[in-house]
Amino acid sequence: MGLTLDPECQAAVDLAKRAVQQGSVLETGTLLAALYAAQSVRARHPELAASLSAPSPVRAETPAKVTLDEPLQSLFQRLVAGGAVVTALQMFDALVQSAAGRACLAAQANGQAAQAEPIPPPASWKTSPERERVIRDLSSFGRMLTAGQRFYKGVVELESPLRALVRSLTKMKRRNALIIGFSGTGKSALVYELARRLVEGHPSIPLRLRDLDIFELSPVFLRSGASMVGQYEERVKALLETLRANPRVVMFVDEAHALFQSGVYTHGPFTEANEAFKDALGKGEIACIGCTTQAEFRHYIEPDGALMRRFTVIRLEPPSRSATMRILQARLPRVEAYYAPLRIPQEMLQRAIDLTEEYLPSRFQPDKSIQLLDEACAFCVNQVSPAPQVTLRELWSALEDVIGHSLARPEALTEESVFRDLAAKIIGQDDVLRAVSRAFVAGLGSWQQRSTPRGIFFFCGPTGVGKTETAILLAKLLGGGQETMVRVDCNTLQGSGNDSGPAINRLLGVPPGYIGYARGQGGILSRVRDLPECVVLFDEIEKADPGVGKLLLQILGDGRVEDVDGNLLDFRRAFLIFTTNAGCVYERTSIGFQTPSAQAQNAPSVDLEALKTELRSLGYGQEFLGRIHQYFAFRALDSAVVTRILERQLASLRESAQPKGFRLEWASGVVAHLAARWQPQFGVRHLTTILRHRITEQLAIADAQGELKGVAEIRLEILPAERAAGLPEFSGYSARERNGSVLTVYIR
Repeated sequence: MGLTLDPECQAAVDLAKRAVQQGSVLETGTLLAALYAAQSVRARHPELAASLSAPSPVRAETPAKVTLDEPLQSLFQRLVAGGAVVTALQMFDALVQSAAGRACLAAQANGQAAQAEPIPPPASWKTSPERERVIRDLSSFGRMLTAGQRFYKGVVELESPLRALVRSLTKMKRRNALIIGFSGTGKSALVYELARRLVEGHPSIPLRLRDLDIFELSPVFLRSGASMVGQYEERVKALLETLRANPRVVMFVDEAHALFQSGVYTHGPFTEANEAFKDALGKGEIACIGCTTQAEFRHYIEPDGALMRRFTVIRLEPPSRSATMRILQARLPRVEAYYAPLRIPQEMLQRAIDLTEEYLPSRFQPDKSIQLLDEACAFCVNQVSPAPQVTLRELWSALEDVIGHSLARPEALTEESVFRDLAAKIIGQDDVLRAVSRAFVAGLGSWQQRSTPRGIFFFCGPTGVGKTETAILLAKLLGGGQETMVRVDCNTLQGSGNDSGPAINRLLGVPPGYIGYARGQGGILSRVRDLPECVVLFDEIEKADPGVGKLLLQILGDGRVEDVDGNLLDFRRAFLIFTTNAGCVYERTSIGFQTPSAQAQNAPSVDLEALKTELRSLGYGQEFLGRIHQYFAFRALDSAVVTRILERQLASLRESAQPKGFRLEWASGVVAHLAARWQPQFGVRHLTTILRHRITEQLAIADAQGELKGVAEIRLEILPAERAAGLPEFSGYSARERNGSVLTVYIR
């Protein structure tokens, strides 16, 4: 063959040769089964044990040559071209990724599902008429998982919790287990795998447990239609009588907190009847497996110590990256068989894990990677021209679909492009915008530490110079055009006396038992669960209660915090921006609009040391200030900037007038005339006020009074002093008059 194999691979190939009848060809399925007999392959793919049993050799000696079928000939030619020593695992993976290998695995799985029969248990319970009657009696409350149900065998990385579950069911008393874990970590899959092994008589199930049945109770079925007083209690009583009379039936309750609520915080119409379940559990009359999340466990079950003692708690942690990769590899043949002929390259499995870890930090493996891969496959097969294989493009599209909004690709956001987008909206702050752009792009890079937020910035400077607007623009860039911002108005975070509780409650939610508590509502910061890729803006932080700073220490240091419901709020994908007007120093200076004899105005500037001193005096300690990544000082506007802003605002007003059928023009001295009335300490907002009082209000009044009918041109003029007395005056700032099709607004 001209192919160099390692010893393990050579042994597998020799086994496949001995299994070939004389005169026949070596087929893909035979070689797959022989390679699976290798220890390294079985360890990597334990889920295929039932589908790939070792071939039975029919020859005592290994033939020197055998004829290969066409798919194997192509495969071996590619391996020969590679030139390297081929291992058993490499050859197996190459076969599995080929069309023939996938078809072979799919045929094996389908054949097994059609032909496999459960191994009869040592007792006669599974074949008794009594069992059939019990299944019928329980069918109105749920389904019997071990009664003809066939589950896909692809569960890996769950052997340890599965053994713990089996040990719990083996106990003499209180054979109850509560599986606790985050959503998507495989709690229900663990129970379904146990049911599958009970059906098949798997060797991992002790003989004393092989006649068990697992019944999945649906609390919805139990309560549905129970409209009359006592009807729900009667159903619970009938169910418990059936379970007590048949100890071989183990009850499984997904979302167990819905049934075993402690009643500490809530007392509903079903609470009293549910106490019967707890009594039966405590006396050992029934066996139960329950699943719930960490948050639900803490809220509903943990407060009741008596209920806690009736369960063996099995905690299911999210798998690591490598374990998630093995889980995806185990599911790969099934997924490719479903989406055939679509191929999923191995590198796309790793990219799916990387993307979900990066962009979905509040969700858990393996569910988030499985869902992303499934979405990507759906994108491929639903294209006008179906794609032959999953690529990074489909993974990105699927990720945006899962998140719910578009994402800015890190490679598409350069320092120059971010600066260009910011400078197009924010005038007169080029130096600080360049620094902001640099820090923002750096926060997107993979070199940054991921145990803290991507960036923690302090925007300081006078009011109305673009601090908040810059944060809004960054949120739009981060969201790929859609604003992804969690905005906290710190005016609403003021405490009462020495109690910072109300401010903390606004951020994380009202605690259970207090007025205003709503399950699942959380606080302002809970929006980070829906927008992990966002800008969190604390506007005017100096107005917040100092207790807020103590809460923020955890977010700034660890990047995570829990809300009142125990939900993890992950800020490691977010930028935190604080704005403040503190530290501004007002100096007496002239900005160039007045004559030399005019009174000078206040032009504010920023002193960073004064800023820090003021924040420390407000209760924000050095440990808070030391966690800020960078301070950006926005400077006050000067005369040139004010002129540019006014020209831009007038141009925007002209564009708004055109669709209404008006041509807006203004005299050459209007911009300078308006700028002379601006006061620096009020920022850009004062310019907007000037335009509103002198122009837009006049146009709105004229429109409301019908004066714009027949007008084609609107002109803005400076009102001469000698004409002021002769014009009708509608406000203290402007006047207007009409001459034919021209409406003139005279500005004082």
